[in-house]
Amino acid sequence: MNTVDFTLLDIKEGELILDAGCGIGRHSWNLIKGNHRVVSIDLDLEALSENYGFMKYMDTIGETKGTFCVIMGNVQALPFSDATFDRVICSEVFEHVDDYFEAMSELVRVLKPGGTMGISVPTWITEVFYWRLDKNYSHPGGHIRIFRAYQVRDLLEAFGLKIFNSNRRHSLHSPYWFLKCLFGLDRERALLPRVYNRFLCWVENNSIRPFKFLEKLLDPIFGKSLVFYALKEEGPAVGAADARAALKRRQ
Repeated sequence: MNTVDFTLLDIKEGELILDAGCGIGRHSWNLIKGNHRVVSIDLDLEALSENYGFMKYMDTIGETKGTFCVIMGNVQALPFSDATFDRVICSEVFEHVDDYFEAMSELVRVLKPGGTMGISVPTWITEVFYWRLDKNYSHPGGHIRIFRAYQVRDLLEAFGLKIFNSNRRHSLHSPYWFLKCLFGLDRERALLPRVYNRFLCWVENNSIRPFKFLEKLLDPIFGKSLVFYALKEEGPAVGAADARAALKRRQ
């Protein structure tokens, strides 16, 4: 299940792609099915191990065409040179990091001019419900802030990026997290969330068209994720301090 749409990023064969804050690596898994060079980075060693193990398995059974590399690292201090990557994906990360200005500064720094970036965060309306339903939903290391759409838009523009598309996705996932929070995030064996999760897996694994169509209809209202697509144009680099100042002038 991808949150960022690869077709909107205009990814081409052989390109070097960064999956920043990759988690267990769902975007990375699908990228290496094509002829792409993928670098996955995250602070969570357990998630990285799962990511690497699954990509290694895919490689073993011949499902990969591209190459992959897994690195433990911080999105706020990426260990790469300027203008290294053709495309950057950063999905559901900014709601976790201590300083999202520094994170954005790093993502823009390592992206080549002319490259595209896909950024996603949870939608404001869904997060408000989840935070109120379960006090454990928000915590250090978990979700520590809620973004409105205009805040993400302004952030991207403050760093000199040109937004060319945005959408909301995964409306069928919103009820799952509602149920998880309603019954308690720590109650792994709660019946309704488990049943609904099986339903989601069935829809995803079998590409059930009626439900996919329903999800597209509901996404603009009940989407779990808000996704922005942006282009890095030629020009001087914008640092975190400059972007903060630019946003303050807008207020």
